[in-house]
Amino acid sequence: MSPDHDGAMTWLVQYRDAATDRLATYPSPEQAIEAACGLLDNGCDVYRIGMGSLDYSIEKDQIARIYAIRVKARFPFGRSVH
Repeated sequence: MSPDHDGAMTWLVQYRDAATDRLATYPSPEQAIEAACGLLDNGCDVYRIGMGSLDYSIEKDQIARIYAIRVKARFPFGRSVH
């Protein structure tokens, strides 16, 4: 993977949506993680966040932990059911 026009590395999010594997790119790890959490909110299966060949990446179990922390921070008293 080559650097983008600013010289920064691109972050990748691999996910499955409607039985189709997809790959999205983001300019920072924070944006990639936030996007991954949004994809999880929408019911997608996010299975990897990383750079380049994804050899050094955040795996599915780690993504699940990050997502759980995010949900707890957004809804500290649980989600309301109407």
